[in-house]
Amino acid sequence: MSYGETELSGKTGPCGETESYGETDELTFGDDREPRLRAWAAAHRRVLAIVVAAAVAVAGLGFGGTYLYQRSLLPSPPPDVPFPPVDGIEIGVCLGRDMGCQAGTVEQVTALARGIPELTSVTVVSGEEDERRFRELTIAEGLVANRNPGTYFRVEARLRRAEDYKSVERRLTGKPGVWIVSPSAADFWAGRAHVGVYLCGPRRSFSECGDGPATPVQRDAVVAGLRESDGVEEVFLQDRELGLRLANRFEDQRPATTDDIAEFTIDDVSEVLYVRLADPGKARATGQAVLRMPGVGWARLVR
Repeated sequence: MSYGETELSGKTGPCGETESYGETDELTFGDDREPRLRAWAAAHRRVLAIVVAAAVAVAGLGFGGTYLYQRSLLPSPPPDVPFPPVDGIEIGVCLGRDMGCQAGTVEQVTALARGIPELTSVTVVSGEEDERRFRELTIAEGLVANRNPGTYFRVEARLRRAEDYKSVERRLTGKPGVWIVSPSAADFWAGRAHVGVYLCGPRRSFSECGDGPATPVQRDAVVAGLRESDGVEEVFLQDRELGLRLANRFEDQRPATTDDIAEFTIDDVSEVLYVRLADPGKARATGQAVLRMPGVGWARLVR
């Protein structure tokens, strides 16, 4: 018997016969025959192709899923829509000559505004009322606690038509009791978001911003925390460029009497994250949840 083969023989029976356990099996160590694994692969080539394709697909889904997850934690750009048109007017009341205007009374200015047919819904707003509104919308305990209401008044009114602003402004400027006239409009984010989270900016000296402006890493961490919060539908980023455009959108309508009021610059605005919620009633709780995160200055409700 050669070295390359093994014979399986049976044992001898009681009558001398041989009981066979099976046929002779041969083990091959040479290269003259195709290895069994290669033969099996050739016979099952279609099965192997399906298995490999499935493995590649699963790996692709894993990579794609991770990419989509990381993308989902990034803030969305703001809606590409026009700014709200001018729909109102605000009249600062001149109570003393030291304000550089002709002094008058709140009653005088109110009567003047109510006598202009292009205006409607004329309302007097005191410093105390201004402060109440600020506290109602602001989500920042330190920022609210350090404020004191000023002694001033302004008169608010709605414009029947946006194009009437210039003529109304001319009729009011220089009258007794009128200090400054400025346009007003609805909040750009009203109806699109429910809470705004203001990140620390170059000139925002809130107590929470002692480490300077928010970094991109801090901003993305806040976005991730917001997106993972219950009921958050979308997180938008208002960058500083858009913030500056919003701050100066009425610059071409500013009257000549306000030339001493400086225009906003890019260093005066910070990035803001605006959050849309499934339940607007949770807006304050959502803002409070991120107040202590690094890079967050304060938050406010959007109305």
